[in-house]
Amino acid sequence: MKHILFDLFLVSLGAGIGVVTMCLVRAGSQFDRDMETWKRGEK
Repeated sequence: MKHILFDLFLVSLGAGIGVVTMCLVRAGSQFDRDMETWKRGEK
């Protein structure tokens, strides 16, 4: 039983790390788009 709970914990931890990574990648992508728009407006 203890082993099953530990495996469930690891799966949950991995899913949480995956979601956080996905959010960071999306935020970085949006920031890049915003910077390109800002640089174009500056010229």
